[in-house]
Amino acid sequence: MELQELVARARILFQGAPKRAQVFELVNGKKSAKEIARRSRKSLSATLQDLQKMRDMDLVIAKKNDSGILLKRDNSVVYEKHPLLKHLSKSYFEDPTQIPQPKKNRTSSKRALITSLKIPSEQETLDICRSGEDQLYEFKSAGTDARTISKEVGAFANTKMGGVLFYGVQDDGSIENADVKRQVFDQRTQNSIRNTISPAISVKIVEKDVLGHKIFLIIVPAWNRKNVYQYENRVYLRQGTNVFIAKPEEIRRLHSGKSVV
Repeated sequence: MELQELVARARILFQGAPKRAQVFELVNGKKSAKEIARRSRKSLSATLQDLQKMRDMDLVIAKKNDSGILLKRDNSVVYEKHPLLKHLSKSYFEDPTQIPQPKKNRTSSKRALITSLKIPSEQETLDICRSGEDQLYEFKSAGTDARTISKEVGAFANTKMGGVLFYGVQDDGSIENADVKRQVFDQRTQNSIRNTISPAISVKIVEKDVLGHKIFLIIVPAWNRKNVYQYENRVYLRQGTNVFIAKPEEIRRLHSGKSVV
């Protein structure tokens, strides 16, 4: 099973249930269910119910000895985390809605991310992949050709907020490994952008490690309200998750310094 799937399951199970998350944190392959109940200050029956739910989702495993017999202490089963989850900090399993929210009248975290051209953290990247593509984010699976990426860049460049392309992420948000080295990807992508988009635009390409997977982020700056970018002599706009050829009235609006999207 993929690590990303396990993390997603944990988030669902622990959402709004901090005591259950605490039970999970106490699972370490040494403590029995009884000891976990004492440490978490929950009843044994409630603790066992939590552990069973975690077992059903493959988050924890009843530990066995070398002979394949269940390991018990104080006549209570000892549990351990799934091997892929043993070394992850609890922040990976926190409900994103519990992350501190921006102050009132401030822009949303996504908008702040793009306008400041901040590179998303590993946790933010996971949240974006779980939420899916939108006006600001586009996923491209490994192997996507450079021209397709350049077209997306050209469309992002004409929109008010710009955007971020995630190379190595499938349409459904599943994270996979990039198929080339960063230097190769950077050269191939930058050359394609230079050869197909005019006037010239500068984008940032960074490598990101997410749950052990290597992906590349192409960060397109917000529209500068001066240049109208063309991909192969056509003006494109990104609207939602799609790319469209700009209409004449939209092109006129861009040339007047007014954003369309």
